[in-house]
Amino acid sequence: MGSVVDKNILIFCAYILHKKIFVCYHYDEVMKMLLKFTIENFEVFQKPVELSMEANLHTRKFLSNVVQSDQGNALKSIAIYGPNNTGKTCTIEAISAYRNVLLNRPFRYSANVFSESTVVNLGAEFLSDGSRFAYSFAYDTEAEEYQKEHFGRIEIDEHGNRKEIVYFERDTKSKTSYSSDERLADIIGLSSKDSILIYSFDTSDFPLLEEAKYVLRKFADSIVFLSMNRISPFKTIEVLKNPNTKEAKKVVSLIRAADLDIDDFKYAESMEIEIRPDEDKDKDERLEKALKNADRLMDQLRLISIHRGRPLPSIKFDSSGTKKIVALASYIVEALEKGKILIIDELDSGLQFKISREIISLFNNYINTSAQLICTTHDVSLLDIKTLFRKDQIWFTDKDTDQAYLYSLALFTAEKAGIRTESDIIDKYSKGAFGALPDPSLVEALISVSEED
Repeated sequence: MGSVVDKNILIFCAYILHKKIFVCYHYDEVMKMLLKFTIENFEVFQKPVELSMEANLHTRKFLSNVVQSDQGNALKSIAIYGPNNTGKTCTIEAISAYRNVLLNRPFRYSANVFSESTVVNLGAEFLSDGSRFAYSFAYDTEAEEYQKEHFGRIEIDEHGNRKEIVYFERDTKSKTSYSSDERLADIIGLSSKDSILIYSFDTSDFPLLEEAKYVLRKFADSIVFLSMNRISPFKTIEVLKNPNTKEAKKVVSLIRAADLDIDDFKYAESMEIEIRPDEDKDKDERLEKALKNADRLMDQLRLISIHRGRPLPSIKFDSSGTKKIVALASYIVEALEKGKILIIDELDSGLQFKISREIISLFNNYINTSAQLICTTHDVSLLDIKTLFRKDQIWFTDKDTDQAYLYSLALFTAEKAGIRTESDIIDKYSKGAFGALPDPSLVEALISVSEED
């Protein structure tokens, strides 16, 4: 076992995952997986871009990284690279805006500032319980109203031919609409521009609209967003308040595996923890001040890590990286257990590179049957198509004076770009072979200013 720990800090190898830590059960959850997401005229993106999580099975490598279905083969994870301010976080925000709309929440984002149009277009294709659906909308950010909507179920036959059954569509600007439900078709024109169609009527009177509402809300509920720069431990705290559950045990296992110095981790109802009297006075004062704060801070103080048999308050003794793993652990477990789509901005922020790698490996593992991970990162050590990723799992953002771009490593083929499975992707990325690399020239910039002065 020692040799495994030396190679993989998290001890997430398939054998241990299967035998001891993570055996996934999906209960009554409906499988929901993202296949494609399109963005147009949203913040940094002006022209249409598409993020695809649909695997091309002409490439047979790493099939454990793919959930296969006759209606679409979904990648279990993707990583997005790119310089700052080129669209990584914007891609995540676009998915967040889409999710908010599906949950009947306000649209709080802007159209591209360099565009003459104020209309944002967002759309997705996704799997839900074995069926493939497509839903898109156009939202006018100035008039604050929905201009277009389209929802349909897509059927793909054994030859790859697509057929779409349109449940409904409407265009409030041209005042045209359609539905395969004749009763619904008669009243779509009366729907409000202030909300999408599933919230404009009592859906119980219209079976197709009711199904659409169920499918879209379930899909939206499956999407979870995290920023590693703002992540909090409160979800983990709630899980650990019930220490005998399978979920809590898996969270503790993950935390212990991520930090080799932690023997155990728990939520202590009482504050009977051992603190030596000769410890740093400033730390004690901060701890005493925190004790006087609200209940949520008290909950953080009750997180106890056991180091060599000694119970210690995690908030005081654990590193910032360990605290992020503590906060992240419950989201990872929930995603794998319930088939969630976990979207993490800046995955590598504060984490040791092997931990980031093992988190991705956990999602790519054969035990994961319906969870997905989408992350942005600057960690070039993850650019590994020999042991970690398929080419279609690595994405880049970039921009020039005209527009922003979103594209996959899969576009760089062996024939056209010399990118093969044995290629050193890190070296090629560092040399700018894929674009998506800043050229700050900081030294030259400072020297030129000094010379001017």
